[in-house]
Amino acid sequence: MGLGLVLASVAFVASPASAHTLSQAVVSDKGCGWSNGSYTQLKREDLWDDKNNMPLGEVYVLWSGTYQENCVVTLRVGRADGVAGYTEAMLERQGKKPITDEGNYAHYAAVSAKAAGTCIRWMGSIKRIYGGGIIATTTTRWQFCD
Repeated sequence: MGLGLVLASVAFVASPASAHTLSQAVVSDKGCGWSNGSYTQLKREDLWDDKNNMPLGEVYVLWSGTYQENCVVTLRVGRADGVAGYTEAMLERQGKKPITDEGNYAHYAAVSAKAAGTCIRWMGSIKRIYGGGIIATTTTRWQFCD
């Protein structure tokens, strides 16, 4: 009985840390890099896997008045969070080449760039964790031009 209790305690202590949050992605140098953590959320889109009836992620378009930057964060959620898989965030400023962060990430992909007075387009995507293609959300229209 004592050994079972010890094993249960060890298993509990060894469990993985809690998932990354949008706030953590905003301040991280691997995220938006906005150390003051201050931002305005311009848009939020869900990435839903209809085939497996589950959420995969959330795509956020953010603005920092302090840094005069936009940031796109593709955040893995639900069963996808903590599982490394293809994750992408893309930001395109009008008249400039798109900037992309993509890779096999367990928590999020994020990209930021100076964008004051510039229209942007954006995209976020995550590959299904149970087989199949990529779930994405994107805009083809220029947005947030002011």
